[in-house]
Amino acid sequence: MSRSNKNSTFAANESGWADFFITRIGLILFAAILLLSALEIYPMFKERESRLDLDAVASDIASKIEAVDSMTIPGYRYNYVFEESNRDIKIEISPEYIIAHANSSRWGERELIHPEPVVTHIFAPNSNWSNTSGFRMYVSDMIGSGKNGDISRPLDFNNEKAKVDAMFESTRKELARSPYTPDPDRPLFIEKVIIYYKDQKEIQKRDYVFVYQ
Repeated sequence: MSRSNKNSTFAANESGWADFFITRIGLILFAAILLLSALEIYPMFKERESRLDLDAVASDIASKIEAVDSMTIPGYRYNYVFEESNRDIKIEISPEYIIAHANSSRWGERELIHPEPVVTHIFAPNSNWSNTSGFRMYVSDMIGSGKNGDISRPLDFNNEKAKVDAMFESTRKELARSPYTPDPDRPLFIEKVIIYYKDQKEIQKRDYVFVYQ
């Protein structure tokens, strides 16, 4: 074989090996990009799924509260049971929002939060009462004369309604600062509460939604 033929064969071999290494490096880089993409996309899907779960739970509770609010039956109470699969979701109830919390580990441990607005004002356990019977006792103590605002013991519209409104406003502010956190292992009671007022010979009423356990 001539020297020129040897050189051309050597050059062809060198070119073939170069193409081989370039191809291998390209495949390695492509695989690395796919792996990184998978590692990035999977947590994004998991976080999106978690956010959808938060939305579903908060929306479900809010819809039940609004359904009770629309009821015309005095004292109607709905028992809400948390699904076992969602009991790791923390729920907070403020006067205007149902707030769902969950942890995400996409970029280290961090909290996901979804607030769901509610049309009606919600009154949860607070520093003055923990359920509807405790509420009636509190009103009776505050007003005196044994009146608690139920149908048989209505309050005076002109003289006592302002006290009750101030009480609800104070409670609303308290719960806005420190929302109520129900225990997901126990049912949540959602109840329609009506306060009756007597205005001369006419009976007026104001309705509210209470939640408690």
